[in-house]
Amino acid sequence: MADYKMLINGELVDAKETFDVVNPATGKTFAKSPHCDASDVDAAVAAAKAAFPAWRDTPIEERRACFMKALGIIAAHKDALGELLCKEQGKPKGGEVPERLLVGASLEMLMTMGLIQKATAIDASPYVHVDMPEAKVEVCRRPLGPVAGIGPWNFPIYCMMQKLAPAVVLGNTFVGKPSPFTPLSTLVMTALIKDCFPKGVINMIVSDDSKFRSGAQLTSHPDIRKVSFTGSVPTGQAIMKACSPDSKRVTLEMGGNDAAIVCKDVDVKKAAAGVFGGAFANTGQICVAVKRAYVHSSIYDEFVKELVANAEAAKFGDGLEAETMYGPLNNKMQFDKVSEFVEDARKSGAKIETGGKAMDRDGYFYEPTIISGVKEGVRIVDEEQFGPALPVIAYDDVEDALERTNNTKFGLGGSVWSSDIEAANKLAARVESGTVWVNEHLGNTEGAPFGGMKHSGLGREKGRADIDNWTEMQSLKTAKAGAPNAPEAPKFPEQQPINTDYKMLINGELVDAKETFDVVNPATGKTFAKSPHC
Repeated sequence: MADYKMLINGELVDAKETFDVVNPATGKTFAKSPHCDASDVDAAVAAAKAAFPAWRDTPIEERRACFMKALGIIAAHKDALGELLCKEQGKPKGGEVPERLLVGASLEMLMTMGLIQKATAIDASPYVHVDMPEAKVEVCRRPLGPVAGIGPWNFPIYCMMQKLAPAVVLGNTFVGKPSPFTPLSTLVMTALIKDCFPKGVINMIVSDDSKFRSGAQLTSHPDIRKVSFTGSVPTGQAIMKACSPDSKRVTLEMGGNDAAIVCKDVDVKKAAAGVFGGAFANTGQICVAVKRAYVHSSIYDEFVKELVANAEAAKFGDGLEAETMYGPLNNKMQFDKVSEFVEDARKSGAKIETGGKAMDRDGYFYEPTIISGVKEGVRIVDEEQFGPALPVIAYDDVEDALERTNNTKFGLGGSVWSSDIEAANKLAARVESGTVWVNEHLGNTEGAPFGGMKHSGLGREKGRADIDNWTEMQSLKTAKAGAPNAPEAPKFPEQQPINTDYKMLINGELVDAKETFDVVNPATGKTFAKSPHC
C-alpha cells in the first residue's frame, strides 16, 4: 500500500495510528490513512500561527507566484490524482476525449485548477472612501491569521481548494482537514505542492472521526481565527457553537433540498434529460443537485416516463471502468440513508417507477430511482437524500409549486424550467435559494458567490465573496501634513420638540403596554420618565 502522510510545518509526517480507507465500488479497504491525535492538531495550528506574520507581509504578487507554481505541479499529476480520487470517492475517472472530459474525477481536477487560477486574480487593494483636505479615509483588507478548512467527501479536492487557495492568496495561513471517507487525494495533493510555499503556510491533518474528532479540536482552538466548512447541517451547527466562545468567523455551506419547478410549456424530453442530469450527477451526491421535482399535472405522466428512460439508460459502475458515467454511493452510512428514504416512500404509498433497491454487486451501488405519487410529509421530499433517488411531485398551479418549493428550512439551490423565458426568470427570482438556474441545473455560474439561505448555510464562497470570507475590513484615516484645522461644524434645521408619551411600535401602530418601568437620568440618579414594559 502507498504511504500517505500529513503535512505539518512543511514536513510530511506520520501519525501514531492509521485507519482504513474503503473503495466504495468494492466495499473493501484499499489503503490506510494517517489518524492524527490532539498533539498533531496543536502542532499544525502552531505552525500556521508561526508562519503567519511573514506570510501576511509577503507581497501578494509573490503569494500568487507560489500558487502558479503549485498549479503547474497539480496539472502534471492530475491523472494520478484523479485515479486516486476515483478509488476513494467512487466517481468515474473520466478521460481526455470530449464526451468523457467533463465527468467525475476529470471534471473535479479541472475545476480545482480553475479555482487556483481565479484565486490568483483576486484583487483586495484598498480603496479611498473619502479624501478630505485634512485627511484621507481608506478601506483596507487585512488577513485574519491562521484559518481552518473542513472539507466534505463528495468533492474532496475541489472543496478543499475552494477554501485553501483564496485564504492563502489573501495572506492567511491554513490548516485543512479532509473527510475521513476521502482523505487521500487531498493529502497527496498538498504533499505535491508543499515546497511551493514557506513552511507552515499550508498544513493538512486528518482523523477517523469515530475515534478522535480532530475537527472539534480544530474549530475550538483559540489560535484559529476562521473556520470554513462544507458538509451537513448538524455538523455545521455544531461548528457554529464551537466557534462562538471566541467569536471566530465562520462560513458554512451545508445541505440542500433543491427543487426543480417544471412548467407545462416545456419540451418534455429535453427538460426531463436536464432535470435528470441535475439530480443524478455524481450519483446525486451534490449539495445543490435537484432533490425534488415539481412537475405540472398536465405533463406529469409523460415527464415521469422520460425520467425513467434516462434512469434505465444510465451507466452505473466502477469509476475505473471506461464506460461508467455514475459510480456508487461513497459510504455505507449514505447507502443506508438512501435505502431508508426510498423504503419510507414506498411504505407511504408512493410508486417506485424504476430502481428502488441495491444493485446486485459488491460495493455501495444503488439503482437510479424515480418515485411518483409522492408529496410533502415523506422523508424523501422533506429531507435531503443525497443519492440517486428523485421524488416527482405533481402540481396544478405554479404559485402553489413555488410556495411548496420555498416551504422548507433549506435554501441552497433551485431551478425553473419553461419555454416562457421572461416568466421563468421572474419565477426564479422568487425562489428562496442561494443559486437558482433557468432551464438548467448545476450549470457553470463563472465563479459567482456560492452558498445557502436559511439552514443551508452562512456566508458565501467564490468570487468577490472570498475577499469578505478571508479578510477583515479596516477603515484607515490618515492625516495630511500641513492640513487645516478641524472642519466647520455641520448646520442643522431648527429643532422641534418630541412627544414624551412613550409607546411601542407594533404593526404600524403606537401602542401602550400593560405595565411600565422607570427610566433613570444618570446625571441625577433619579427617575425622569416611564417606559412601556412589553
